[in-house]
Amino acid sequence: MSKDAAPTAPKQRGRPFKPGQSGNPAGRQKGTRNKLSEEFVSALFNDFQENGVEAIMAMRQEKPNEYVKVIASLIPAQFQAVDKDGEAADLSMTVTFARKST
Repeated sequence: MSKDAAPTAPKQRGRPFKPGQSGNPAGRQKGTRNKLSEEFVSALFNDFQENGVEAIMAMRQEKPNEYVKVIASLIPAQFQAVDKDGEAADLSMTVTFARKST
C-alpha cells in the first residue's frame, strides 16, 4: 500500500440487512415470478395437444426406464398405501421390462 492511498473499508460480511429490513422495499412486480412458468406450461400444453399420446407411447417402447421415472415423479411424496387392515403397506417391488422383439 502506498503512503498516499487511503485505507479502504473492510468488506461487509455476514447479513447486510437488519431484521425486518428488505433489500428491495418496492418488492417484485406482480406476475414476474409466474411469467416464465406460465409460458412454459402453455407451450408444453400446446405441444402435448399435438404430440402427447404418440410421445408417451414412443417413450414407453424406446425408454421404459425413463417412462417409469416419469410416472413415479407424478406420485406425491406423501403417498402411502395401506393394506386391508389399515396398516402401512410395503410398496417395495422389483419392476422388470422385457423389450418387445420387432
